[in-house]
Amino acid sequence: MKLELFNTFRDTAQENGVIFYYTGAFSQNVVAAIGDSLKQRLDSVNTSSAARRKVFSTFVEMAQNILHYAPEIAENDGAGAPAKYGALAVGRNGDEKFFVVCGNPVRMEDVSRLHEKLEPLRQMSIDEIKTAYREQLRNEDHANDAASKGAGLGFLTMARDATEPIEYSIAFASEADGGRADLYLRATI
Repeated sequence: MKLELFNTFRDTAQENGVIFYYTGAFSQNVVAAIGDSLKQRLDSVNTSSAARRKVFSTFVEMAQNILHYAPEIAENDGAGAPAKYGALAVGRNGDEKFFVVCGNPVRMEDVSRLHEKLEPLRQMSIDEIKTAYREQLRNEDHANDAASKGAGLGFLTMARDATEPIEYSIAFASEADGGRADLYLRATI
């Protein structure tokens, strides 16, 4: 990266309230390490304990979604082992609200399932989200569903902690990119 581009990247992140950003390979170890860094960063910007808990919980759920839904992709040089890739950012809108946003590739066969889980959340009230969360905790049918690791509990957790409906976008990549799609999520806390 050219130094001027890095300066532009840094300035753009700062202007948009980004306080933490990671892009690259995701694994349980990476999530744990960046989780520790995020906790320290939230402490450094004087975050209340309630906001810190909700932001961190949303970060973990988004990271888990990357681990569950992102296909393994080989390194550009082909030398590295295939890994799951994504990007995750945490920021602050002024002094009041935080946002957590992520983006990652998803398999085409997961697109309709993701849409079916996310779109209804946008229409639900907070009471409906809490009821759905409690019902899903009691639902044992999802244990047999290998495609949905948490049966939508992560999305419900994010929606429960958010102060606005979760935003999402699914962008379809070209055939040259393996016919995959890219999922983007944003939660405002």
